[in-house]
Amino acid sequence: MGIKKRDLSRVYSLIKEKDSAVVLSHQNPDGDAIGSTLGLGLMLRSAGLNVQAAWPDPIELPLKYEFMPGKEMLTGPGELRFDGLVIAVDCANAGRLGELEDAVLEAPAVINIDHHPDNTFFGSVDIVDPAASATAEILYKAAGELGLEVDRDIAVCLYTGIVTDTGRFQFSNTSAGTLQVAAELVELGAEPNRLYEEVYQGDSLSYMRLSGELISKAVFEPETGLVYVFMSQEELRRFGVKMNETEDLIDALRTLRGHRIAVLFKELDNGKIRISLRSRADTDIGTVARRLGGGGHRVAAGYTSLKGSFEEALEELKGEIVAP
Repeated sequence: MGIKKRDLSRVYSLIKEKDSAVVLSHQNPDGDAIGSTLGLGLMLRSAGLNVQAAWPDPIELPLKYEFMPGKEMLTGPGELRFDGLVIAVDCANAGRLGELEDAVLEAPAVINIDHHPDNTFFGSVDIVDPAASATAEILYKAAGELGLEVDRDIAVCLYTGIVTDTGRFQFSNTSAGTLQVAAELVELGAEPNRLYEEVYQGDSLSYMRLSGELISKAVFEPETGLVYVFMSQEELRRFGVKMNETEDLIDALRTLRGHRIAVLFKELDNGKIRISLRSRADTDIGTVARRLGGGGHRVAAGYTSLKGSFEEALEELKGEIVAP
């Protein structure tokens, strides 16, 4: 599915018509969501628009992304003004906008920019390319046709989005085109070594201790190739770790030899269980997540279980996973 030039032209016209913009992304944003939100916000601000950037509460940045340029644009959901242009990035459906959903859907002009294959095309204009490694890649490639420029700070944001959504260029969504975009962002001023240190070598001691605790109790089922662990609210409190610091915890499970699917069950502060799924390239867990009310990519997906406990959520997931 390619991006249509007429859609880019419509977005270009909307940017020229408006003098303000709200750039939004999904709940519990990852590196691509944050990098795309701030990167696009900076582009629009440089084009002369008054920009607010946000996602559903909590609006704070995870520690590893506090270096990101443009964070001063972040605005609490209650202070947002939806009378200008509204752009949702890296958001497969409006439901992932949480408490911002109604205001977005009621806005007169909504641009939806995303790379998820299960995007619901909820925008007035939809710029969706599932072949892209990250929403940040789409933004970089589309910038010229949207009349936007990419400087060093924007390059830092977009490179961060790409490097995190490709797993440091290791995942199957990494193409030659992805690497070419990354190279051009480096030429514009993104520093791979510095960004690697910020994102992947900036964990707190509390987080490292929590990670060790979870790895020590992980369960591996060779017959299904499933490796999983449950993280409770009590553990977060005991180690003094915030939920938004736990984005990469599942990567520790993915290093296990012989696994097929890695699963991190997270207890949310409302008692619900959020499930993050990762798989080998030959196993489609995006379809599994969609059947359970969530979504995502073939090898990286997630959903929130309607079951009342970890044990029930685990059995629900096992019932959807077909043994190899």
